[in-house]
Formats: sequence, structure tokens, C-alpha cells
Amino acid sequence: MSLGTLSLVLEPGATTYETVLRRASAAGCLVALDPNVRADLVPDPAAYRARFRSWLPDVGLLKASDDDVRWLAEGADPMTAVRGWLAEGPAAVVLTRGSAGLTALTGRGEWVEVPPCPVFVVDTIGAGDTVQGALLAWLHQRDALSVDAVRDLDAEAWREALSFAAAAAAVTCSRAGAEPPYAAELRHLGYCPGDRR
Repeated sequence: MSLGTLSLVLEPGATTYETVLRRASAAGCLVALDPNVRADLVPDPAAYRARFRSWLPDVGLLKASDDDVRWLAEGADPMTAVRGWLAEGPAAVVLTRGSAGLTALTGRGEWVEVPPCPVFVVDTIGAGDTVQGALLAWLHQRDALSVDAVRDLDAEAWREALSFAAAAAAVTCSRAGAEPPYAAELRHLGYCPGDRR
């Protein structure tokens, strides 16, 4: 299950989705969270930050942008904040860093980085969502959609997963609109995500 952005901010949906998040986690589902913070829509930043921290024990995979981390950490060192979040529950934390590529803090406590794929950028809308979807597709193809499986991934597996997600995001950025790639497009680039979008 993947949640984030406005679904966990705007009421009455936010409380309902939070309940769904906790129930899914309790049932053993991998919960993927992309907070995708929209600060101008958060009425009480301190309350939202506290609520975000309360979700972490139920989150298996946390993906956040550099901007999300800076806002959520509220002045604290971002890398220290990410390590703290990992200790509170997620099996891994993935950071999208724009032109600096992707970074994961693995369940084994290792930092894994991959550069972005070279691309002529037309539009960045949907790039973060594409990363989230590509990571989940990669995990699905490897029968790794569980907290334990994500936690057990080694650095080489994370390098492969992040490279796949970076390639997918590059395709999305190469065209206007949030238009993620099909599997065939990624296979053409040398990636093999399977037959799902």
C-alpha cells in the first residue's frame, strides 16, 4: 500500500487514511509512504510533523525528497533526521535529490547512492511519484513486498533498485505531464521491470 501527499493532510480523509495505514501495517502489508509535503496546505506544521513521526513505526518504505526532509526535520541536520526516522520503524528510507540522483539508507544502515540518468528535462512533474512506483514495481518483481524483505536488501540490490527508479524518473522528465514509462520503454533502456507499468 502506498500513501502520501494530500491524502494524509486534508480532513476528513487524512484520519481515515491514517487508520488504513495502521490497519495495513498490522495485517503485515508493506506500507510505502511518500509525504510529498505541500507546506502551504499544512494548517499546523508542528502537529503534522508529530503526526508524521507517529506513522513511522507502521511504515515499511519511506521515500522523501530533499525538500521534504528539510521541512520535516525543521532545521535539524537532514542526514541525522533520516537516520532517526529509520530507527523509528521503516525498513529503508529513499531520498530523491533532483540532479544529485537517489540515495537510500538501507535497513542495514548503509548509504547507497546512484546518479541521475542523463536526460533533457522537459517537465519534472511526476518524477517523485514515478520513483515511488518504480521502486514498488522493482520490489514486486523480486517478491520483496514485505518489511522483512526490504530490510534484508543489500547495497547491491539497492543500487539496482535505485538505478531502475532513476531510469523511470528520467523518462518521465523527458516529456510533458506526469507520464511515467511503460515496461517496454525501460527494457529498451536496458532495464527489465517485467510487464507492468
